[in-house]
Amino acid sequence: MKSIKKSPFVAAGFFLGTLIFSAIFFANKNSVERYLFYFHSFENDQLCTEVRYLPKNPTQGKIQLFVDELLLGPMTNRYKSIFVRGTKVEFCTLEGNTLYVGLSSDALQTSTDTENLRERVSLFKLNIVKKFTEIKTVLVYIDGKSAF
Repeated sequence: MKSIKKSPFVAAGFFLGTLIFSAIFFANKNSVERYLFYFHSFENDQLCTEVRYLPKNPTQGKIQLFVDELLLGPMTNRYKSIFVRGTKVEFCTLEGNTLYVGLSSDALQTSTDTENLRERVSLFKLNIVKKFTEIKTVLVYIDGKSAF
């Protein structure tokens, strides 16, 4: 008989718990943004997309975060990295509608899954221009020298 009297409290507790969980989930949902990344496939060398959810207001800025994530390479082993692992951003500056990106000398290295340098730089630029439509030109520098 005592369990019957507790049921309204259990139901109210369950409802309150669900309400709190929903509020937290809704608050966190608005703190991330969907990003598309383009990589070449190992299987057929076609251009494939990868979706990532990144913070909406990163401390380093959206463009810098995007470039950093792009250099990390794909999350799946079915896609090719654009540059070898270890490539770092030396600078990333937006002036008007032109983005200046400096990469470390590691970007010059090749591996079995990276294409020739011209194609890699082209895919790097494509990723940036597709995501940030306000950027019309991407100038890439590798080890301080202009890359194409």
